[in-house]
Order: sequence, then C-alpha cells, then structure tokens
Amino acid sequence: MKLRTKIALAMTGFMLFLLITSFGVAWLVSRHQIIDSRYDVLRQALSLLEEDTRNRDAVVSLHEDSVVLERQANGEWAIVGGSTADGLSFPVNYGEPALIGDWFVIATSNGLAYGFEDAAVSETLRTLATIFVIIFLIAVAVTFIGSLWIVRQGLAPLRKLEATMQRITTSGTLETIEVGSDEDEVATLADGFNQMIGRVEGSMDQQRRFVADVSHELKTPLTVIEGYAKLLRRWGQSDPAVRDEAIDHILTESRQMREDLIEPMLELSRFPTIEEVESEAIELTQLASQLEERFERSHGKGVPIEATGQWEGHRDSLQRLLVIFIDNSLKYAEDTRVTMTPTRIEVRDHGPTLDEEERGRLFDRFYRLDEARDRSGSGLGLAIAKEVADLNGWTVGSYANAPSGSVFYVTK
Repeated sequence: MKLRTKIALAMTGFMLFLLITSFGVAWLVSRHQIIDSRYDVLRQALSLLEEDTRNRDAVVSLHEDSVVLERQANGEWAIVGGSTADGLSFPVNYGEPALIGDWFVIATSNGLAYGFEDAAVSETLRTLATIFVIIFLIAVAVTFIGSLWIVRQGLAPLRKLEATMQRITTSGTLETIEVGSDEDEVATLADGFNQMIGRVEGSMDQQRRFVADVSHELKTPLTVIEGYAKLLRRWGQSDPAVRDEAIDHILTESRQMREDLIEPMLELSRFPTIEEVESEAIELTQLASQLEERFERSHGKGVPIEATGQWEGHRDSLQRLLVIFIDNSLKYAEDTRVTMTPTRIEVRDHGPTLDEEERGRLFDRFYRLDEARDRSGSGLGLAIAKEVADLNGWTVGSYANAPSGSVFYVTK
C-alpha cells in the first residue's frame, strides 16, 4: 500500500470517528428533546388524573387523539367508555412516562392511564437518522478523495525523490532534485538528499583523483626500477659498475616509494579508525629543543624556535604536525622560524608567493605546486597534518607572509 493511501485512510478513519461521535450525540440529543416534549404532556395528564379522576375529560384535550384508559380485571387496558385498546397490553411503571411503539403512555396508581399515539415521532427520528447517514457517507467519501489529493500534492517532492533514486539505481549517474520554495519537512528532506548527493559526488571525485594521483606517483618509481632491472639483467652480470649502479638506484627508488608514498598513504588510511587520542600537558620549551636538535641532525640547518608555556594535547600528534610544517618549509622556502604558545603555533618562512587558489588546495592530498613538482615529495605531508589536526580537534591553515612566503599555523 502506498504512503498516500495510508495517510488518506488514516485521515478518513479519524473523520469517521468524529462523524460517528458527533452524529451519535446529535441524534441522541434530538431524540431526547423530541420524546421529552411528549413526556411533558404525559406528566401534566398524570397530575390531573391523580388530583381528581373526574378530570378525564380535561386531560383528553392535552393532545389530539389522546385517550384515558383503565385496567380491566383481566389485566388489559381499555379506553374509558370505549373498546379495548389494541396493542396496549404492556407493563407500566406507575408515574413514569413510557414510549411503546408509537404510543406515549403514563399510568396512575388508581388504575387509570393516559396515552396518545404519535407516529410522527418515529418518522422524524427515521428521517433524521437517514439524513445523518447520507451526510456521513458523503463526508467520508469527500474526506477520502480530498485527503488523497492533498497528500498527493504534498508528497510530490517524495515522488520526485523516488523517481530520481530509481534513475540513479538504473543508470549509476548521480543527480539532484529540484526543491520548491515551501519550507516544509518534505522540502527539507529533498534538500538533505541533494546535499548527500553533493557529498557523494565530492567523495567520488576525490576517489577518482586519489586513484589517478596514486597511479601517477607510482608510475615514475616503478618505471625507474623496471629500467634499472633490465639494465642489470643485460649488463650487470658482466659489469660490476653497472650492477652496483642499478642496485643502488633500485634501492633508492624502492625506499623513496615506501617512505614518501606508501607509508604516508597507510598513515592516512588509519586516521578514520582512530576514535580518540590521549591528552597531556606538553612543555613547549622541551619540545622546541627536541625539534631543533632533530632538524640540525637531519637537515644540517638550525631552526629558530621561540616557545613559552604548555600545550594541552597529544604529544606525538603535535610533534608529527610540526615536523611536517617545518620539513615542508625547509624543503621549499628559507628563513624558517617557529613561534609556539599555549594556544597557537606558527611556522613562518620566506619563499614562493601563492595565490588564493593554490593556498586553498595546500592541504589536499597529492597537491603540489608546479615549481615543487620534483621527486622530493608526494604531496601527502600537509594532508596528513590536516588529518592529525582534525583528529585532535585543532585547526590548521595558512596565509601569506609579507613580503613573500607563508605562515602555517595550528590553533586549538
């Protein structure tokens, strides 16, 4: 059963309950008022008859076609001065008005009764019930048809969403749906679907770029390794110099491919599985000394670092992030300087001037500036730094350093 049919049936069922309740109450109230007006006549007659039995002629005038009856010895009721009242052999509670068939009757304790036949009451009640039934059926039908139409119009975006999803399933091509100007729940759902499609498209584009970039990055070292392997097979067995050169190059390319590409990619792939990291108080002066010693030993360059206070966070994450920033600065710029405070750390340098588009893509995977497209890196360092920062709830970014160069920063 379709959703619009379920909603229409639910609305019709609710309307059915309201109609039955309202019509039932209206019919009972109408019946009570109609009958009670006749009972008032019976009570007047009872009062007159109990006051004096000689008032029989007076009570007859209370209602047309009314009669005074008296109980016979055999228990049947008969019209006073007339024939037996057919159909009036019934029990009567003394002093209480009663409706039996079309007869309204009331009996006194002295063996008299007063009654009159009024078929119009039954006809009125039947007519009223018929009108209620007709109105009820029309209202139910109109409610069901109207509900179907209203729900159909209201769920139009859902039908578009369903058709769009079917086309996506059939063709495999992502597409969005048009969202109307109405700010209702269905429009919100459609807008959420469009946003989801946008994210999926972005993820697919990123995946395609990732595969293309990995293929491109792997192609060069593998080509070099293959070339030196062929050289080794052809000349290396008889020429030790060729053999040693080929082995050295194969080892160099293999190590560079592992350290610059494979290991960073594995490191990036592990980040989504990490749920939380431990936090501790990091003495920035101590960390600065370790970083200065490390880069002096690895790069043969002194990196001035000004540090004060403590940084609250994961020590290995902060050290990994700073190593990436400083290494990247030493590799592509000069005059690298670091400032470390408890809430903000900056790495400044003087180097290439970047435009806004280039700076906006610095933290993308495999992105490298044109002038940096040598074989000294894979373009994954800053992407790893971004993942490390996100994992710890930090913010990383970059802006221009006057008159040239860049400032890379991390803040809490």
